[in-house]
Amino acid sequence: MLNYSTEKLETIESYIENPTSDFYYDVFDGRYDIVMVVDWKEDDEEIIGYCENILETGHLSAEIEDVDNQQGFTITIHYADKSLVIPYQGEGADRDTTLFALNEILQPDYEIRFCKVSDGSDTLDFIPLPKILWHRLDMKYAGKMDELFERFTENSVFFGD
Repeated sequence: MLNYSTEKLETIESYIENPTSDFYYDVFDGRYDIVMVVDWKEDDEEIIGYCENILETGHLSAEIEDVDNQQGFTITIHYADKSLVIPYQGEGADRDTTLFALNEILQPDYEIRFCKVSDGSDTLDFIPLPKILWHRLDMKYAGKMDELFERFTENSVFFGD
């Protein structure tokens, strides 16, 4: 779980210490090994792949299956010894439901947070980290973290209405 590199953590900390939009995009542009960049029309099963590419758990995957339901399919997230069918409502998939389900199944080992600097774009940025590293950053940069990285709550809306 703590195979997260020092260089990646230092990159995140450099942004926390210099929290400007320009610096964020300079530092994280193309850093798909740190940041999940999710487009509003992303294929939802791809989001799980982005997260696995960053965390390198060796145990996180998505399985899509055609079924006779309102969506016409199910996506099941597998992590370690757990599985979770993403609970979509209405027609089709949606990024928010996928992100919430992914964050849920990764608990208590990992946590995903929203990079607030990307708010308002048609692509939003999320950083998954081992939960212990988020805790260390929260302690070290008390007061700054919630301004930069939004924790998922039941009221969080990223792509939805």
